[in-house]
Amino acid sequence: MNQRLFRQIVTVRDKQEAERYARGCVAVIDDDETVRDAILSTLESEGYATNSYASAEAYLNLINMAIAEFPGPRCLLLDVKMPGLTGLDLQKKLTDLSETTPIVFMSGGSSAREAVQALKRGAADFLIKPFSEEDLLAVISEALAKSENEQKERMEIDDVQSRLARLTDRETQIAHMVAAGLLNRDISAKLGIAIRTVKLHRMHMMNKLGICNVIELARIIDASKF
Repeated sequence: MNQRLFRQIVTVRDKQEAERYARGCVAVIDDDETVRDAILSTLESEGYATNSYASAEAYLNLINMAIAEFPGPRCLLLDVKMPGLTGLDLQKKLTDLSETTPIVFMSGGSSAREAVQALKRGAADFLIKPFSEEDLLAVISEALAKSENEQKERMEIDDVQSRLARLTDRETQIAHMVAAGLLNRDISAKLGIAIRTVKLHRMHMMNKLGICNVIELARIIDASKF
């Protein structure tokens, strides 16, 4: 095959995959192959990216590889009762690993206690088998929306922390005082430095943070827990 043509085909495929991941990636974990295939068919027909695993151990062993190749929201569709590690066992292990991907549980024979336990631990939802395609797609949509919001929040926090890290110790000190509502003269008196020096530090601080008013500064300080 012509090498140039091959690269074009790869690019088109990558674009299609990126579009699927942007819509959402669902990892389906169930020891029943028939169930997995039926769910994958439904999700893929709706334009979602998918991965499937026959056991909780398989997902856990490949968790680093399971992270989406392309950016986008993610969730797990996880069976409760499986040989070896159960769905609840996997949920606990993922929590211990600080893995926050939303989990939708599914089960045909779980007790109310198991459902309550899963939800208390932070599960996004709980489906009882057999469930309709409409119910499946509804809860997946909600779980992916939750994932998208969490990703946006993490990106905003990372951005804020990155900007705050550019400040000197003195600029950080002044940033907190300004955000608390202190005037230049108050800061000057507290720190024992000239008002002109306070103004200079304040200007550099605001420029580094890319903001122009105290309201924005207060929001950044609050968001960073700095």
